[in-house]
Amino acid sequence: MAETVFRFDRAELRLDTRELCVDGAPVAVGARAFDLLQALVTHRDRLLTKHELMEMVWPKLVVEENNLQVQVSTLRKLLGSKAIATVPGRGYRFAAPLIDQAPVPAAPQRVAAPPTARGHVGNLRQGPPLVGRAADLAAVAALVRSQRLVSLLGAGGIGKTSLARAVGWELGHAFADGVWLVPLADVAEAAALPLAVARVLQINLPGPDPLAALAERLPPQALLVLDNCEHLAGAVAELVQRLLQTSPGLHVLATSQEPLRLAREQQVRLQALAVPEPGAREAAQSHGAVALFLARAQAAQPGFMLEAGNEGAVVEICRALDGVPLALEFAAARVPLLGVEGVRQHLGQRLRVLSRGARDAPERHRTLRATLDWSHALLREDEKKVFRRLGVFVGGFGLELAQQLAADDSTDAWDVLELLGNLVDKSMVVVDTASAQPRYRLLETARAYAWDQLALAGERPALQLAHARAMLAMFDRRTRMERLGLETVDQWMQACQGEADNLRAAIDWAVAAGERALALDLANTAAEFMYEAGRYPECVAWMRRVEPLIDADTPELVLARFQFGLAMVGLHGGVEGRERLRLLDAALAILERHPPSMVLVYALCMRGYVAGICGDLALARSTLDRVHALTQPAPFAPLRGLPLYIEGMVRRFEGRSHEALAAFTEALPYVRRHGDGRTLFYLQSNMAAVHHEMGHLDEAVDQYRRAIAALEDSPRTDAQMMSFALVWYAHALTAQGALDEALEQVRRSLPYCRRSVGLRHFAGMLALLAARRGKLREAALLLGCDDAARQRRGEVRTPFDLRTMKAVLALVGAQHGEERVVVWRVQGGALEEGEAAELALG
Repeated sequence: MAETVFRFDRAELRLDTRELCVDGAPVAVGARAFDLLQALVTHRDRLLTKHELMEMVWPKLVVEENNLQVQVSTLRKLLGSKAIATVPGRGYRFAAPLIDQAPVPAAPQRVAAPPTARGHVGNLRQGPPLVGRAADLAAVAALVRSQRLVSLLGAGGIGKTSLARAVGWELGHAFADGVWLVPLADVAEAAALPLAVARVLQINLPGPDPLAALAERLPPQALLVLDNCEHLAGAVAELVQRLLQTSPGLHVLATSQEPLRLAREQQVRLQALAVPEPGAREAAQSHGAVALFLARAQAAQPGFMLEAGNEGAVVEICRALDGVPLALEFAAARVPLLGVEGVRQHLGQRLRVLSRGARDAPERHRTLRATLDWSHALLREDEKKVFRRLGVFVGGFGLELAQQLAADDSTDAWDVLELLGNLVDKSMVVVDTASAQPRYRLLETARAYAWDQLALAGERPALQLAHARAMLAMFDRRTRMERLGLETVDQWMQACQGEADNLRAAIDWAVAAGERALALDLANTAAEFMYEAGRYPECVAWMRRVEPLIDADTPELVLARFQFGLAMVGLHGGVEGRERLRLLDAALAILERHPPSMVLVYALCMRGYVAGICGDLALARSTLDRVHALTQPAPFAPLRGLPLYIEGMVRRFEGRSHEALAAFTEALPYVRRHGDGRTLFYLQSNMAAVHHEMGHLDEAVDQYRRAIAALEDSPRTDAQMMSFALVWYAHALTAQGALDEALEQVRRSLPYCRRSVGLRHFAGMLALLAARRGKLREAALLLGCDDAARQRRGEVRTPFDLRTMKAVLALVGAQHGEERVVVWRVQGGALEEGEAAELALG
């Protein structure tokens, strides 16, 4: 037998023997305090509300809330004040990191092998306990292990998503590259499917063929959970077929109302939860439908029990709702308001109304419509109004946006706040309390229902227009500064990053609605935001969609911002270097005719940088002279850090390392004051690179280590920044001769590279590592890969890059003839991403 032990900080918690040890010695702890600690530790992945903890520690008892506070205080005295975090007004969370979660042997003579640690890669998080699906969970999990494509089929609301999430969590340890849940309900077009998957996996998709790019960069040993495929079944089938062919280790679990109809597909038809038959003698609670209703009713009303007085009504509700989990959850949420008997009475009336609905409608639609109509009917008129208006949001929303779009002359912002609280209480709106600022969302079926109600009320066009304008006001920095005052780049990004899906939806609507001016303004604002977010190819796709709206009537400053924005997000291959220069020249020709602006400063800096990487150093230098003069006066002096940073980059292109370091050093305080974490990272990384160029290897390695540590703690970090930091660090380690450690950093960078610029972007650096390791053919192939990648991007090698290339050629040429090296370089130009990674890590 094995004993479950949790170790954290100075403490050890033994659940089986109910012991708590601190510094190796047992400590006296009361039964309630131990129960509280056990609840917090075993549910450490989420916050526990006060009501949940009271029910866990004092089940079936009525006690004062201060009893909970007393026990928390007792535990903090034993474990330290930081072991248990308080979230004001919400509850408590166990905050101490676990040192060892694996069970340890209770008796030496019967040592049990520790289970494999649960994987933490992916975006899946443990949800609430799955009720009534134990057999389904075991069967589907076993099937997903053995089969590469499993489709979980069934009517809407039957519980496919909940079961798929549970299966994914159960199998988290079995897939080295993690379990990734991709919600597809909001994807309206087949062409957007690869981007939807890529967004979840944080993969950038350059080039004209997003599906090919996704197949190339997909993690090879992952479980992909594609949720809600039915509206795009054919396109999803094509995508899945391509991904499974490309990645032999990939497994896919799809949820859909209809099969994908692929040859290798294993179909599982999910049935409703078990419902007691009339006159059944076995306990009602042993049936899945009743167990789920009871669990959800207890969550809504702590202390609710199934007893003789209400059991008949509960069973009737479960039967009337056909054991459909979504319908049961809506019903249970109304128990605090109506009581079980009231719910039964209302439900009966609602189902009779719907039974006379359209006979040719699919059965699943009638079932969901019955549930949602019934739930909606229990709302007050002002709650209905707010609920339907929230249906305009995609991917959730913050409180301020909800107040802005749901309010009107008769319902002010404070009314909306109160009504939103009511909707959360009634389970019509879900609140996510994981972040410092709560975010809200409608469940997918609830959002679809609200969307229909918005149309029935005749409000949909007006709300979509208001939504698009709200997105513009939220993301546009100039508008925000007028409203909120001075705001750093990092503060702007943190405030807006949760609304990227809403921004995309606003652009899509504006284009479809023919709102030319609004669509262009949204795209221009999106370019600034997505550049800072490191999501370049995705934004290029948005802007290409908007581009046909530009015509002779487009204001020239709007056109200039669009040209600058497209050049900006075209970085790293989204738009070829010379095309970026053409766009910037066109934008600057307009901007220079108007009073100086921030956009002019940024556009000049971007042209100086692009000219440098394209090898036009004369243009880079003349552009920088202009921007230095522009940022001398007071209005633009705070922006001086950016041109100084670009100055350092141009000096690197010119091979003037000492002057580059001086420019970077001068730029550093300006960038820090400006509050732009992304520019600060690249500035400090380039300072480390200059130390590398000058032979200061210990300093370079130390700076890279500090940069990586800072990225690991920063909310602004993205996959691209991590890939650059880790590979540049590996390059410095290569120069130091620490080849094994360099190789480990490259291996560590691989998932980040897949999700951003790709490992081929760094092929020149990787060629030197391969050559130093004696992999000479591989080094030459990687050098050819670098040749081709630079040609695609329209970029030349810097003097430092040329030194790296010459060092590779010297090592390879010492043992192989020039003709063979030339052939290898040509072959390397055709390397795919996976082949390049295999060569680099081989």
